[in-house]
Amino acid sequence: MEQGTAFLRLLNSDNMKLKSFTIIIISTLFIINIFGQKENINKVNQFNNKGQKTGLWVDSSGSFIIEKYYKNDILSGIYIEYYTTGKLSIFGEYKNGLRCGTWFYFDNNGYLIMLFKDFSKNNYSIINEGDGKKYIPDYKCYTITYYPNGNIQNEGTLLWSEGEAPESDFSVEYGEWKYYDENGKLIKTRNFK
Repeated sequence: MEQGTAFLRLLNSDNMKLKSFTIIIISTLFIINIFGQKENINKVNQFNNKGQKTGLWVDSSGSFIIEKYYKNDILSGIYIEYYTTGKLSIFGEYKNGLRCGTWFYFDNNGYLIMLFKDFSKNNYSIINEGDGKKYIPDYKCYTITYYPNGNIQNEGTLLWSEGEAPESDFSVEYGEWKYYDENGKLIKTRNFK
């Protein structure tokens, strides 16, 4: 069984002991990563002597509170978004300004709704439906979307360009995508080019 799958089963389990254990593990990893950041975490929204963002930055944008780390004005480190209720919305990591590792997206009830992983540069070309021209989006990742009961809703590769995010309306499905019903049964496979 893949490690991510076991983790997600723990995260979405109805068993309270498993949920508590999972929360403790995530909290421990979060604390280890926070203290592993090179910058002084007691200073927030700071600039270095070159006028570049550095260390922990906290922003409040309406319905979210965002914590992110910069090194020489480039996102580098843990990225966390909270709903204004204090519940976790997004947990991920940047390295040299690019997403890396696995990103977790939660709804306002705390359920995992989406996961992005395997971020990398893209070399697949696709045809723009608007003008029929071929282009190559900058990035790709594998994504999994979940039903509220924890079962997979769909999964496949997304492509997107610089300045956009994989979860935006501007990302493009590519390659084989699988779609499941709420009980986890595969109902459709589709190939995108």
